[in-house]
Amino acid sequence: MYKICKWTTLASFAVALVLWLGFGGRAEFVGQEQGPYSPVVYISGWLALLGLIAATIMTVGFFGGTIQRTVKRNAIRYGMRK
Repeated sequence: MYKICKWTTLASFAVALVLWLGFGGRAEFVGQEQGPYSPVVYISGWLALLGLIAATIMTVGFFGGTIQRTVKRNAIRYGMRK
């Protein structure tokens, strides 16, 4: 799961950055006061959101596993069992 989240995060941020900077998404977003915008702006925004969600899932999984291992180690060390 971590590999999928890692590569999803990296790929979505990379594609969003290329769309945002390379294909004029930023220039269009800054140049207009309000929408509707072209699909480049919306697609790069959704891809960046996908990257944030994948990074959040990866972070929660990492810290959840770390906390779980610490609790198990302390239960063995100090004799507190479930």
